[in-house]
Amino acid sequence: MSRFNSSIILISALLYSIIVSFNKAELLFLLPIIFAAFYEYKNILTILKKLFFLNFFIGMLFVFLILQGDVQNGINIYIRTNMIILFNLLLFSKSSGYDIVRALNELKFPKEFVSSVYFSLKMIQTLTDEFKKIKQTLRARGFRANSSLFAYETYGNLFGHIFVKSIKKAQALQDSFKLRGFNGKIYLISSSSLSLHDVGLIFLVCVLYVKEVVV
Repeated sequence: MSRFNSSIILISALLYSIIVSFNKAELLFLLPIIFAAFYEYKNILTILKKLFFLNFFIGMLFVFLILQGDVQNGINIYIRTNMIILFNLLLFSKSSGYDIVRALNELKFPKEFVSSVYFSLKMIQTLTDEFKKIKQTLRARGFRANSSLFAYETYGNLFGHIFVKSIKKAQALQDSFKLRGFNGKIYLISSSSLSLHDVGLIFLVCVLYVKEVVV
């Protein structure tokens, strides 16, 4: 579980992403990143590895802008994109998807919306586990990914199986909640208490907001 409060993570990530997206890159934008990195220093290498792999996709946009002759804008976008991704990776490195549901619930989002996000994450988790099981089964049977017709047929059967499985799971989940008298609201264990590092994080993000938007 993340060191930071779920609601603070969601608000900080949203505000920081918006601020950095619509302003030129500045050294001041590094303050929240440094602050979050201080508390997640044990996972910093894993986070940087993820950032490195994501840069393959960011680099394509950067190269495209360079080829267009817009070097300065390309560098600026590249730096800002990496800042946003790194900050979000630091915040969500120990956070599960259900922390987002908890944050939405604490921030008083409509119960139907919170429930929809919860069930979506639940279904994604279920299908991911199913995909891993099938992948292990194929590997145990000696299947190797290639461009043969047999491989394409296997992929088709795999995705078809997952699609049918998702429909059955969704129907079973719906029937289960109907029997339990579900009224559209998910009851979660919330922890709304704020610690010193939560206050520090939201303060730094608000400082950026005041400087770039208000002033």
